[in-house]
Amino acid sequence: MQLRSGFVSLFACAALTAACGDNDDRDVALAFRAVVGNQAAACGTTYQGIGTTQSTFGLRDLKMYVSDVALVGRDGKEHPVTLEQDGVWQRDTMALLDFENATGDCSQGTAETNLTVRGTVAGSEFTSVRFTIGLPEEVNHLDAATAPAPLNAPGMWWSWKGGYKFLRLDAKTRGNPAYFLHLGSAACQGDSTTGYTCSKGNAPRITVGSFDPDRSAVIFDLAKLWADVDLDRQIDMRTDFVQGCMAGPTDPECPPVFARLGLSAEGTGGELQSVFSSGAN
Repeated sequence: MQLRSGFVSLFACAALTAACGDNDDRDVALAFRAVVGNQAAACGTTYQGIGTTQSTFGLRDLKMYVSDVALVGRDGKEHPVTLEQDGVWQRDTMALLDFENATGDCSQGTAETNLTVRGTVAGSEFTSVRFTIGLPEEVNHLDAATAPAPLNAPGMWWSWKGGYKFLRLDAKTRGNPAYFLHLGSAACQGDSTTGYTCSKGNAPRITVGSFDPDRSAVIFDLAKLWADVDLDRQIDMRTDFVQGCMAGPTDPECPPVFARLGLSAEGTGGELQSVFSSGAN
């Protein structure tokens, strides 16, 4: 009688869902890897042939906030990842990825790294991973001096009005000992009393296909990010005031980088990005 009952329960489960465990939460550890072409991106290494002038490239800092991470099923449905609340790298729906280890030219960084987003997700079979480079608007204008981790990371905050740097990539090139990409919200208005609004969110929603959370890693290719940029360009103090892109609406070095991230001039998008892909973990 017990055997028959178990068989009936199993049959009913199969009839209701594709697999009985589809609605069960499972642990996931989503790996991220930074590369420069076919080489791992590492502090203390110089890379050749980068950008429109085939410049050299050396890493000085690389950190990135991601939020609202989800895995996408075969039916196209998003399955949100509930992040592990470790109080260091992850909080609520946000995680800080830190690729530098304070060696070589990354000496101003931190020795600790974090290359993994950890949490739980409901479901069993996934085809893609999706995440936002950036932070939820409700926390974007906190004071990093008093905010909890990981919102207190040194060097990842601009100002009350500007908010946080969603992506910080500092480099050394052949023509510039310091060259930057600092991505964050722009065209922000308001004050600490009434709050802030930013007409250019600059927080791309990234989708990486052919992704198996058990076997794949998200590959971030810095050579592709810089492919259409002159890394040796010199500032002229008329139209260009800083080496690199600081997410300003009129910064001449931002459009080619934004295009690679799938961002429009209005600071929206991300679906057509060309710098993140899936690779072996």
